[in-house]
Amino acid sequence: MFGAGASIGFPATNRSREYTPETLQTWNVIPNQTALPEREAVRAIHIYDFDNTLFLTPLPNGKIWHAPTLGNLHSPIWLANGGWWHDSRILAATGAGLEEEERRAWEGWWNEHIVQLVQLSMQQKDALAVLLTGRSVKGFGPLLTRILKSKGLEFDMIVLKPEVMPSGHEPETTMAFKTVFMEEVLNTYLEAQDLRIYEDRVKHVRAFEEFCHNYIQATLNRRAHLKAEVIQVAEAARCLDPITELSVIQTMVHEHNSVQRTIHGHRFLPLRIKKTVFYTGYLLSSSTSANLLNTLEIPSMIAKENDVKLLANNVMITPRPASRSVLARTGPLGRKVEFEVVGVAHWEHKVWAALVKPVDNSIRIYTDNPEPTVVLAVRRGAKPIDAGRIDKSHYKPPAKPVRFWTVVGERLLLRIEEDNNEGEWESLFPRRKSAIPASAAASAQTPPLVRAIPSWGGGGRW
Repeated sequence: MFGAGASIGFPATNRSREYTPETLQTWNVIPNQTALPEREAVRAIHIYDFDNTLFLTPLPNGKIWHAPTLGNLHSPIWLANGGWWHDSRILAATGAGLEEEERRAWEGWWNEHIVQLVQLSMQQKDALAVLLTGRSVKGFGPLLTRILKSKGLEFDMIVLKPEVMPSGHEPETTMAFKTVFMEEVLNTYLEAQDLRIYEDRVKHVRAFEEFCHNYIQATLNRRAHLKAEVIQVAEAARCLDPITELSVIQTMVHEHNSVQRTIHGHRFLPLRIKKTVFYTGYLLSSSTSANLLNTLEIPSMIAKENDVKLLANNVMITPRPASRSVLARTGPLGRKVEFEVVGVAHWEHKVWAALVKPVDNSIRIYTDNPEPTVVLAVRRGAKPIDAGRIDKSHYKPPAKPVRFWTVVGERLLLRIEEDNNEGEWESLFPRRKSAIPASAAASAQTPPLVRAIPSWGGGGRW
């Protein structure tokens, strides 16, 4: 190294234009940048993507947000201040926060294999090392520079998406911006024979492969023979701390609502964070669930079964938000209740459940079901509600007393929708239409989080 999805075609190289390291330098956002190497000195060009290629960038948490909201958060036009990828506070909130993470070089947030490759590029004397990302220059230049510096990674060029490219044109898409830059760097270093591109997104990998193929064909006999390789990097993203994520998003929504404006013909509507409650129950923590399953030897009991999912996450109260009258009988959200197992049984090897009762007989509990039960496991095709088919006489008591603690809470997902000034109860039910076109919304269903003043985690729906 030197110094401190649409079909993509390739226009013939503009022979009337002179490509120089000096003009290429206008793309570079490195502060106090040194001159780029001379044209004849570069024999290899190594280009690295940042998000989920070099750095394990946090993604919106599927255990917090409803599927359409997950999709909307990725959109740059949904929130007035930009979405997940356009507001630097999201990236700055990674881990323990900017100041603490900078001191420890964002330990645990790097793809260390790619880090090693960058270090090799730094050591290779005839290689030009480039970080190329669709993050905006305006919002992310200083932040990315700090993150990279903390890790000791030195690129010849750090290139972010500008509002206006050096050519005077606005980049329509991230891929359009990246391929324009790649054409510039390849036309500048005509003696380069090795091009390597590291990218995590499949769509971008395919587009880069097409670009490289077209470029090589268009520049035959005009430059040194170029061998191009696009290396797909397996995505290994992480999430922010749930409390931190919710706090940052709440701030973004609040700022959005304080802005009354139209950008590029898009009118921004007032938004509100709402919740979708899947059920209310006496909830078990993840560790309590695992301990209960192991104590009852459920994993070994179903070892020979196929397509069975372990659950043991709640004693059902009601498969909906609990009304005030129900909470009057169960106690408020956050109340702790200890149960003991009365017996364990299954229905046709499709559903396994434990019949339970409060340890303290004086405690009043409530459930919509005939008896309080914990669904322990479910075979594919069956439903937890099928536990109601188990005859009470089939429950066999465990070999020794089994007790566990629960907390009254809700399994829920949050969603961000237009604020229609509806009441709290009405806001529990999602609108049929999303705030942006359905094509931009995520399609995958994700497990909900828990609300038990406060409690977070995944879980299934009854």
